[in-house]
Amino acid sequence: MIKKIDVSELRPGMYVHDLNREWLSHPFLRNRFLLESGRDVERIAELGVSHVYIDTLLGRDVVAMHADDVEPLNGDKLHELASTLKRNPPRVSVLEEIRQAKHIVKEANVMVHDILHDCRLGKQIELEKTQPIVAAITESIFRNPDAIVSLLRLKRADKYTYQHSVAVGTLLISFCNALAVDKAEIELAGIGGLLHDIGKMKIPVNILNKPGKLSESEFAIMKKHVEEGRAILENTRGISQISIDIVAEHHERYDGSGYPLGLKGSEISRYGQMAAIVDFYDAVTSARIYHSGSEPTAVLKLLLEGGGRHFDIPLVHNFIRAVGIYPVGTLVRLENDDLAVVVEQHHEDLLRPKVKSIFNCRLRSFIRPKDYDLSQSGCQQRIVGYEPASRWRIEPNAYL
Repeated sequence: MIKKIDVSELRPGMYVHDLNREWLSHPFLRNRFLLESGRDVERIAELGVSHVYIDTLLGRDVVAMHADDVEPLNGDKLHELASTLKRNPPRVSVLEEIRQAKHIVKEANVMVHDILHDCRLGKQIELEKTQPIVAAITESIFRNPDAIVSLLRLKRADKYTYQHSVAVGTLLISFCNALAVDKAEIELAGIGGLLHDIGKMKIPVNILNKPGKLSESEFAIMKKHVEEGRAILENTRGISQISIDIVAEHHERYDGSGYPLGLKGSEISRYGQMAAIVDFYDAVTSARIYHSGSEPTAVLKLLLEGGGRHFDIPLVHNFIRAVGIYPVGTLVRLENDDLAVVVEQHHEDLLRPKVKSIFNCRLRSFIRPKDYDLSQSGCQQRIVGYEPASRWRIEPNAYL
């Protein structure tokens, strides 16, 4: 039986019937295949597809998955976790911070582009260029982490490498802030995040920008960007070990299935483990010109499933605390069938943010925007789930 399911419901043992992608645009040898590992699930999520088709006669079914001994990943698990997670109250609202955050992101994109371009030309990294931008991102995070993070999902295909680098640096700073890391270390981690993919500047352009899937030999070359990046940073005057660890370990996995060294558990530095979580999250949630990214809430579910295998569980929990169950800019469905954009998170209740309803699913039309504070006792609405914005052709950030 062929069944359409959300990518967040994929599990090892399922048989993929259709990826909703052309063969040349995905990394698998066949269009139809059995998911053999959690890494296979990650690779599908990284394609940015929201739904796939599975064949339940040749592999596991969604219902069967929930019935076996493997702990299921579902909304209840995420919601149960939410009751234990509290955030520090922001100093200012998203509305107050968003304009300044846009300016900072724009400057950061220019700075990282210039550093990566210089690196490809064989020039040394000018570390002093990164410090003012990292300091500005850090201060924005301290004022309200949701403002600047909400700007990071949309990326252009031709600018992806450096926009992704800015996003990873920013998310790492927010992650560190949630863990109450010392400010000096936060900024070192931010530099590492901004430079985490700098080794890609040593990868041939025809491989780095190839529109189709990479061959095995090409992928082996691509994986060398980690070692190239570490070598670059180790020859950069004034660089910290924290930054080097982030560049060297952001593709390692907690169970030893990562690369380049196959490190396991505590063999991976704390910042390397954090960078792996952030890099995965941003790559899978990123919306690009040619496809929409997966919804943040769905990717958080994937991270939870990977906890204990690909990622450290306590760190995953803290990352979810940093970004929230429904990050600002998420499109959610309310009980009255309104679609609403999350505009502000509640620091004590991650399931009841402030939202702005803009569209009604039953009427299939836009409505006069209405604000709800779901944390208020008198509010009659609640979130029943998240919705892919691309399905409804809605741009959530336009309402922030």
